[in-house]
Parts: sequence; C-alpha cells; structure tokens
Amino acid sequence: MGLKTLILEKKKREDIGKKVCGDEISKSHFDATGIDYPSGDEVSSVVSGADVYPPNLQNELIVRGWSDFDGWTVNRWRFGQRLLEEALRAGATLVDQARAGNPEVRADRVVGVRYRDVQSGQEDVIRAKLVVDASGFAAVMRNNIDSPLVEKRVAKEDVALCYREIVKLRVPMAEPEVARVFLGGRFAPRGYAWIFPKGPQTVNTGVGIGGGSGARPPRALYELFKEEYPLLYDCQVIEGGGGAVPVRRPLKSLVGNGVAFVGDAALQVNPIHGGGLGPGMRAGIILGEVAKEAIARRDTTARGLWDYNIRYLTGYGRRLASLEVFRRLLQQVSDDDINFGFEKRLLEAGDLMAANRGEGIPMGLLEKVRRLKRGIGRLSLLRDLQRAARLMKKMDRLYRRYPHEPDRLEAWNQSVLQVIEAAVFGRR
Repeated sequence: MGLKTLILEKKKREDIGKKVCGDEISKSHFDATGIDYPSGDEVSSVVSGADVYPPNLQNELIVRGWSDFDGWTVNRWRFGQRLLEEALRAGATLVDQARAGNPEVRADRVVGVRYRDVQSGQEDVIRAKLVVDASGFAAVMRNNIDSPLVEKRVAKEDVALCYREIVKLRVPMAEPEVARVFLGGRFAPRGYAWIFPKGPQTVNTGVGIGGGSGARPPRALYELFKEEYPLLYDCQVIEGGGGAVPVRRPLKSLVGNGVAFVGDAALQVNPIHGGGLGPGMRAGIILGEVAKEAIARRDTTARGLWDYNIRYLTGYGRRLASLEVFRRLLQQVSDDDINFGFEKRLLEAGDLMAANRGEGIPMGLLEKVRRLKRGIGRLSLLRDLQRAARLMKKMDRLYRRYPHEPDRLEAWNQSVLQVIEAAVFGRR
C-alpha cells in the first residue's frame, strides 16, 4: 500500500519460520484474509476432522464435516519463508539478526525502536511513524511501554507451557487426515495433549499445560503420554522443543501512541488450543489497512489507530474472548466430570464447534431439558455448563459494544474482568 516498511528479525533470514508450533491452521483464515492457501511443500497434511478424548480415553467426540475445522498442517519453515518472500516482493525491507530492545519514546509516544546487531553487537535506533510489536510472547515492545492503554502483565494461569516433537510412527495412521486431542489432568493438567498429522506416518505431538498449575514440567508429562499412548510407542524423534503461549482474551487495547501489537504479542491466540497462526493473520491484514489510513491522516496516536481495536475486537477477537470462558470451564471441572460429560453426551461435538465460532454453548429451554434427562446424576456439572453458556453470551455482548474511543476503555474493561472473575467452575 505504499508504506515504507522495515522488518527487524532476530533470526537469520534463512531460519525465519523455524519455531515451535502446532503447525495446524484452518482454511477459514485464508478465506477471511485473501492470503493464498499453502501449497506444494508448504503442506504437510490435509486436516478434515478431529477426535477429542476425555481423560479415560473412552466415549470420544468425533468431529467431522465442519468446514470451519478443515485445513492443513503446514511445514512451518517453508510457510514462513513464503510469507517473508511475499512481504519483500511487496516492498518491505528486512534487517535480519537484529534483536529489538527498548522502544524509543518521546513524551508519551513511541517514535522508534532500539536494536542490536546480533553479530557485531553494535546498537542503533530506527525511527518510524508507527512501530508494530510482532515479537511473540516475549512482547519486547509492549513490556517496556508505560501507558494506561497498554497491558504488561499476563497472569500465570493465562499462559500455557508446551513441549512438542515431530515424530515418525512405527506404522501409518488409519486416518491420517484426523487430528487427536486429549483432555485431562494425567497428561496435561489445565491443558491438553495432541497428535496432529503431518503425513501418513509423521505427526506433530505434544503437551500443553496451564501455567501456575504446579504440575510436572511439560516435557516430563509428554514423555509419560508418549510411553502410555500406543500409537506413539517406539516412535522416531525428528525434532523437539518447548515454549510458552498466551491462552486468554486479546489485549484490552491493541494500540498505544505510535505503537500497535499483533500476534502473540497482542495475545491473539485461541484460548482453547493455543493456535495463533490464523488469529495473527487476520489481525495483520486489518492492522496494515488501519496503518495506511492513520499515516495518510498523519495521526498515529492511539485515537488515530483505534479502528484496529474496533475492527478486530468486535470481530474475530470477540470469538477469542468468549472462548476464554470455555477454556476455564474445561480446566476447572474434574477429570471425573469430563468423563461423565462425554459418556452422557452433556458436551457434544456441536458444542465444541459452536464455541469455537464464538456462538457459545447452545442452551435453549428444550436443550436444557434434553441434557437434564441425560445428566440427572451430575446436576452440578449441568449447572456449570449452563453458567458457562450465559457468561460466554455476556462476553460476546460486551465485545460487540467495544468502546469507540480510548476514554471509555477502562470502564468497559472492568465489565470484562467481572465476567472473567465469575467464570469459576467445578466447585461442589
């Protein structure tokens, strides 16, 4: 769009895209952004369904035929390299092996960024009309900005600690297009374990656990999962690694004066499964358009960039915020309750997909009666489900009414926090 754009990247150019990731991304994100589908050697496997298992591994939910779920697991490095090449062809300039440091601030406005050359150690400053923090969970810009609009602290319980490996199985999978997700405290306290296909005999598999849970380290839990789940027995490890990912609603404001946040730095991640590729792509498209307009108006203050907040948080961000309530429900109810809920189908495949679309859990009068009959032996769990459904709808309404100006942000955010504080489940 004619903007003079510089990318500061701490990795070498040829390593951009190499990172610990679940590698799975839905086709819907490409349809929403206009970014070309992955193709050729960018695609590891097509994904067209999922099996979701409770802690006892019985009565799993079989999720099939939902277009929102269809997509791919990608070769993360090749996919990242393709996006980089597209950015450079569009006119961006890359400075690799450049580690970003503190923002350059004048008065209350970010006017640039300090960075250090990784090889020489030399430091320099780049000044810009707008600085975008896309530095991932580290959020190197955001954590060094003092502004009432900018959140710094992320609670431990809103962070997932992960370990994953790419492995080759002893035998090919029976359904190589189906992802597998495992709930429960044995392998993944306050989180889940996964097996995502990357080919007939290769998978991305790992464990993500809730931060602050006091559980064993994710790698130790993953080794237990690998030992006890037959498909992974005696598999060949190709690569492995760990990391942290935010699993809460996005930042209350995605902008400040002279600065904007995108991707994990903006907490734009699905709170249920930690997927951030799609949410970040959607945000990047919106931010690019808003940046063009703001720079043309010569107003890159928070107020001048505020349309990024409105467009993202009343749209896809609203879905992510609602899912935070659902995540808390899944984390806080007991393994025994989850097993019962799957056995009696108090939680159905349609609930998972409706929640993932930001529609909450369907709980009309007839639906309540139907589930009451099936769950008569666990009324407390039914109450939790109904309460989660109400809170998800309340969160949805709040985000639809996201404030159109910065002065009203704090009052709105207090209402959001009240919903989060009310999202307490599993107490008997």
